[in-house]
Amino acid sequence: MESGEIRPAVENTQSPLHASFEIFDGLNFPVCVIGADGSLIARNGSFIRIFDAEQSAPHLDLTNPFFPEYRRRIAISYLRARKGQRRNCYAVMKTADERKMPVEIFLYPLFSGKEVGSILVFLHILDEQENHFNRFPAAARITAAGVPPVYEFSPAPIIRLSAEGKLLFANSAAENFIGYSLLELSNNPKIVFKSVSDFDLQKIKKAFQEILDGQSGCKRLSEIRVIAKGDTERWMNAVLYPVYSGSGSHAVEMFVEDITKIKRLEKKVTLMNRIRLLGDITKGLLHSFNNMINVVLSRTQLLLQITEKESVIDGLRIIERTAIEGVRQVKRITDFIGEGDSLEEYSEESLIDILEDAAEFVRIQQKVDETENRRSVTMEKVYYIKATVRTDVKLFRELVLSIIFKVSQFIRKEGNLSIVLKSNGSPVIYVKAVSSSPIAEAGEEEHLFSGADVRLLAEKINIKIIEEETPDSYAIQAVLPQSIVAEKKKETNDGFMKIRGLNVMIVEDQEELCDVLQELFNNMGNRVTVFGNGDDALEDFKAKQYDLLISDYGLGGITGLELAAKVKEIDENVITVLLSGWMLKDLRAYKNVVDAFFEKPFKLDELIKGIARTIALKKK
Repeated sequence: MESGEIRPAVENTQSPLHASFEIFDGLNFPVCVIGADGSLIARNGSFIRIFDAEQSAPHLDLTNPFFPEYRRRIAISYLRARKGQRRNCYAVMKTADERKMPVEIFLYPLFSGKEVGSILVFLHILDEQENHFNRFPAAARITAAGVPPVYEFSPAPIIRLSAEGKLLFANSAAENFIGYSLLELSNNPKIVFKSVSDFDLQKIKKAFQEILDGQSGCKRLSEIRVIAKGDTERWMNAVLYPVYSGSGSHAVEMFVEDITKIKRLEKKVTLMNRIRLLGDITKGLLHSFNNMINVVLSRTQLLLQITEKESVIDGLRIIERTAIEGVRQVKRITDFIGEGDSLEEYSEESLIDILEDAAEFVRIQQKVDETENRRSVTMEKVYYIKATVRTDVKLFRELVLSIIFKVSQFIRKEGNLSIVLKSNGSPVIYVKAVSSSPIAEAGEEEHLFSGADVRLLAEKINIKIIEEETPDSYAIQAVLPQSIVAEKKKETNDGFMKIRGLNVMIVEDQEELCDVLQELFNNMGNRVTVFGNGDDALEDFKAKQYDLLISDYGLGGITGLELAAKVKEIDENVITVLLSGWMLKDLRAYKNVVDAFFEKPFKLDELIKGIARTIALKKK
């Protein structure tokens, strides 16, 4: 074998490699060709002299520091070359006489038509004064610093800058952190500085100068915001320290701690605190709104009973419909907040009503999202069956809303969201999103609703969750067990006149609503006494006999719950009805104290029917 001849790894006189690669015969550094399957196809004389010893195959040094990361980077470079990209990486190889030889490997894809048929490999041998970091022209003047090759395998980003502020090198972790390739950084070093704000840049410059002037041996900078390639926000802490040569410090090295995940977590915690504060404010606002809309709705319904003029009736009907829609919107918000309680652990509700409420809540959110984030989502709903569930309805509502929100998050910019209620032996809620835009890379966004949240909620009420995903669609099926499906009961016709001839105590601190309730029960033929606070009402109850107590929860003095409890101690036969615009917790603990509970705002006919039903049950 001639020393300067390219030789196929497997002898083949017909191989075109012998003729195609003769140009590399005169090179004094190793060159080889790797096949698409990773096999060594050909190599020049320099390669043979250094790495071939009889039949032994060239191999990497397996004792290299950070070996897994080292192998990973080589593998990534090879795979990218297979895909048609020019790549380079650092490696330590063992020579034929078992010496360790650091090399810079340059990989160039060779195409056969449109496919990569093989890879041309140049091996640049590094000596003690040269290393794989010196990829930029400026770095050749600063080799005395002796950058350790181990930097390449550091999981933390490391950047070195000259005394003039020029970029000398950046390791692969730095490349991943800022999002730009090493070639882009070398051609345009200003990228590093433009990625931070003016305020943070001044901090870095000040620390940089203090280190070069010998005023400080090390400077630590905290919480620097970086805008990486693609406008991705990242955060870092940085430690700056000098790099010395014989004449003193000539460069500064920046060791970067990536704290992006920590900052995202802090942001999420801050957001949750804001949501909690907003939730507290919302509860107060809902309470006030509940009382106001309750007065409007109740007064309108009373006027409808006594008004005969058609034009007035039409106007009152419009007010009533608007007020009822306001009631539904408030109920959606209170159900979403989910902190209220009911007297019974399980209640019944139509599946279609639950889906409609959840869809309306999502539609409101998407309308805001469309304005602020230019995200367009069309929604379609199809209900093939009617069904009623008997379960913890608040928890079930939260599950349905979480499923719809989670699925809709699959749509990044534009797409369609479909909500289907069908039967497969038992009711199935099927929610699917089809996105017309590419899916973002994993980890790009963090969402409030996750798969774990949905499954945890589903487990509590024994609902089976099935997820389906394709590149352009994502769907969740919620299969309801037959045990929570209930037949819808026919509503009994409890007339207004069934509540008459009773001694009724009304305790309400909102004067307008108190007047409406007093007029309502007076017109039905009851003897009504009203009070504005619980203490006065309790004193009167001790002196007189009452059949029915209707009390607001939030009163001056004792609360409505406390009043109901004390009244029951005096007369256990009295019917107690609690009204509240607040979302009350642990209400079920007072089942023996409160006979009926109504959330404000309520419709007068529902209030009367509910009280009549409670009285009828008590008489049985």
